[in-house]
Amino acid sequence: MAYTFVDHLREYVRGLVAKRIAEESGLPTEFKGIPDERIITMVEDLATPILRKIEDEAVDAGIQRFAALVRYSKKQKGEG
Repeated sequence: MAYTFVDHLREYVRGLVAKRIAEESGLPTEFKGIPDERIITMVEDLATPILRKIEDEAVDAGIQRFAALVRYSKKQKGEG
């Protein structure tokens, strides 16, 4: 059975960019004359790695916070 990898974060970012372009709110004037699909692709390519880094940092922070809660819980029970 073959598996296909779907980058859901990239798809999510693509949707956000497309929505922003459709609303045309706050777009730089430099984008005038550039096809929407090109803008979407370029912004998606640039924004996705930034979100991925934030995502990794959020998971790491969550792990550390959970570990601290476990330590605290064990200390309260006299296990540590």
